[in-house]
Amino acid sequence: MSEGTPNVVIDEDFSRGLENWWVEGGEQVWIENARLMMRSDGADPEHGSVCTAWCRIPHPPDFSLELDAHVVSSNTNSNNINLFFCYSDPSGVPLFESRNTRRNADYGLYHTLNGHIITFLNDSAANNEGREPNPPRARVRMRRCPGFNLLKETYGYHCGQGVTYHLQVTKKRGHIAFAVDGQPLLEALDPNPLGAGLLGLRTFRTFLWWDNIKLTALEL
Repeated sequence: MSEGTPNVVIDEDFSRGLENWWVEGGEQVWIENARLMMRSDGADPEHGSVCTAWCRIPHPPDFSLELDAHVVSSNTNSNNINLFFCYSDPSGVPLFESRNTRRNADYGLYHTLNGHIITFLNDSAANNEGREPNPPRARVRMRRCPGFNLLKETYGYHCGQGVTYHLQVTKKRGHIAFAVDGQPLLEALDPNPLGAGLLGLRTFRTFLWWDNIKLTALEL
């Protein structure tokens, strides 16, 4: 890599299908129009209420991630968009090797692993009471695992259906920032920064697609 040249680690256009991915849970995951389609709107975990797609390419501890997400529909209006990053097994076993133990993608199965979770979804409590205009107000959370510990939470912007959102995550050692459509929504400091790991795309009770995934290593 020459000086000043970005070190792109993941640049996914799905031209090779799901070659760089594996899936846990979900009703159906497929590629259509060069997008990763994820249907997971069933009523219970055994019938596809949750889904996680993992990128097989490890990413470094410090990075900038950009991607698009678009909720097609959600029977519960969850509009659930989740990002996993820096994920690994504390035991050292590769996540791919243990994938069958998470075949139903139950959320708790990921809470004992090393990793960060950012959840961007519809703030159902407020919107179901009719206090918010469309598109509905978003709820944004950042957590650290093991332990599912909440680092930061906020409400604002929106997370609606039929809208393509451009998401950005920047991790510089313990500092993590999350922005949507260029608007900073959440920042947190992890006093015990996680290292390299895997990127996961996850949803709950939602049918959505993902596209234009690019992760660039940061040299600090």
